[in-house]
Amino acid sequence: MTPLSRLKTVADAALESVGAALDATPLSHRRHRIAVTGLQRSGKTVFITAFAHALMTAARAPMAAFPFFPWREHVRSVELLEIPGVPRFPFEERLAQLLGDTPAWPAPTTGLSGLRVRIRHDDVGLLRSVVSSTVTTDLDLIDYPGEWLLDLPMLTQSFRDWSRQMEELAHSAGRRDLAAPWLDAVRGLDAEAPENPAELARIAGLYRDYLVRCRQERGLCFVQPGRFAMEGDTVDPHASFFPLSTVRAGLGANFGAGIGAAKRGTMGAALLARHAAYLKQVRQFYGDVFGRLGKQVLLVDLLSALQQGREPFADLGLAIRSISDAFEELKHPLLRLLPMAKVERLALVATKADHVTADQHANLVNLLRDLVGEPFLLATARQSGLLAVASVKATTDLRLKVNDLATPFLRGIPAGRAEVLDIQPGVIPGTIPAADQWDETGFNIRRFEPPRLGPGFADRPLPHVNLDKVLQFLLARTGP
Repeated sequence: MTPLSRLKTVADAALESVGAALDATPLSHRRHRIAVTGLQRSGKTVFITAFAHALMTAARAPMAAFPFFPWREHVRSVELLEIPGVPRFPFEERLAQLLGDTPAWPAPTTGLSGLRVRIRHDDVGLLRSVVSSTVTTDLDLIDYPGEWLLDLPMLTQSFRDWSRQMEELAHSAGRRDLAAPWLDAVRGLDAEAPENPAELARIAGLYRDYLVRCRQERGLCFVQPGRFAMEGDTVDPHASFFPLSTVRAGLGANFGAGIGAAKRGTMGAALLARHAAYLKQVRQFYGDVFGRLGKQVLLVDLLSALQQGREPFADLGLAIRSISDAFEELKHPLLRLLPMAKVERLALVATKADHVTADQHANLVNLLRDLVGEPFLLATARQSGLLAVASVKATTDLRLKVNDLATPFLRGIPAGRAEVLDIQPGVIPGTIPAADQWDETGFNIRRFEPPRLGPGFADRPLPHVNLDKVLQFLLARTGP
């Protein structure tokens, strides 16, 4: 079974039970569907584990542990449940990894999973005296790979426009050598020749190898189709496709605009048909599983990309802007039947905020703002929000004297080490550095081992940065 077939099977199984549960909700039973995904190495599994654990324990923990938890004084009970039709997120196993005698960062999840946090609390709304004194609020956390979200912008492009963008990227300095085998092969392709499935599969394999190498060897995250680059997944060669630009192939100006733009039975027509079939499955997947989400959390590891240098950082920026632009474009009146147009809250979260000192958190948010772009944020002022977060805080802030000046430092255990060290991460730029400024940046981003928390944290939220503010933003009213 191919990855897309598996996705469709999961979606079909989830649709009836999840949809019925969402649509048949009484006034005293409220539900919020919160999708969580992240671009490469963003800490998605740690986020969901810490988020669910905080919701379970926040009501009885000190207020300082999770201060923005709603209904704190009114909570009667909290429990974790499965979401009907959705594989269960392995919460207990991942939490045990964090709280063990030798703590470890939770192993990443793959594929679709979910967890329902059911909170029963006194009703503090305007209808409390009319409906019920007790309300049940379900927070459904849906975990899905960031690679799937990377395919969302493809829904707003024709095959022609997508091909041009992908081939332009492939010729960029950071990708050209990796793309060379595929580019050489596609140059010899005659789009008007009779369809040859074996040749299409060969070139599609070279294209997929290029995508995988972009991720593994260069740390690049903007690869499309995102599912083609997922490790461990097999791709049906008879359903695979790759970009084919009109300029290189000398094809007509209408090629790539639709299935009817190429002669039936040709190589070009086969590519167009495969591309269209793939987008249909992507659209159906989002519709069946995520059509009623309402809230989306997109986690971004800005700091690792910043440390890697200009090319990976620019690639991350392209991915973020493409995704955020797609969310906005899909709200067009003609496209509102598309499920992702129903997302009412989009939280863009810069993760691993504990890798820099607290005085740099504002710069981290401003850097994310610069990547996303002010036009999008202005157009979606009520629906989108930017936050700097550490799901589990692995460091502590302190000030040490450097040349008689009190200087911010972090204290923690660097990755791969056993001893605690004091590290000066430096200053994070609040805007994207100019081309000639990358060699002058003064930051030293390090990864850290998880904190040694132990079983004492089994009944209280783990140390974090702004995790509760994510919840506050997601549950805030969007209307007047």
